[in-house]
Amino acid sequence: MFGLVVLMAPSAARANLISNGSFESYGGSGFNSNIGAGITDWTISGGGIDIVDQSFWMAAEGETSITLGWVGPATISQTVVTTAGQAYDLSSFMAAEIFGGSALRTMDVLWNGNIVGTPSFAYTGQGPNNMGWTQNNILVVGTGSDLVEFRSTTFDQANYGPALDGVQLNAVPEPATIAVLGLGILVLSRKRK
Repeated sequence: MFGLVVLMAPSAARANLISNGSFESYGGSGFNSNIGAGITDWTISGGGIDIVDQSFWMAAEGETSITLGWVGPATISQTVVTTAGQAYDLSSFMAAEIFGGSALRTMDVLWNGNIVGTPSFAYTGQGPNNMGWTQNNILVVGTGSDLVEFRSTTFDQANYGPALDGVQLNAVPEPATIAVLGLGILVLSRKRK
């Protein structure tokens, strides 16, 4: 019984604190959304976003992704409840809108208004079935209530921005927790012999 409890505790710590991180919930159907419309649990500012379903290209997770630019560069943000002092892995997938635009797509990732990452993606002719999604991971520390933002820094005439999907915020287990987990696995494996 002890080993089972140890094995379950870390999985609870891996619960994603971001709501609607794969953008599957939005106010309707179709491709475009403008400032403040559409994506559940997120705030949109700037030039608006495009909501993209699989009829245009494959998402990194689920069936929907977004681009951070409709009539100009956009920002999407969400406030999350965290544990003060706890380390978190902020992860997301990035690609490029495939219908045109500059070769390099860039964005800032902000945590409580501070830039904590500046991921970029090289558009080299990716297509709807091979978007080339790349995962970005950033280590952040919770304060109790934290603002997560993704802000396009891609400025081109056609407003083809970076694509975003699969946003997650997961607590990073402390080394002591990992050691206890390893011990629990060792105990279970010895009992099975």
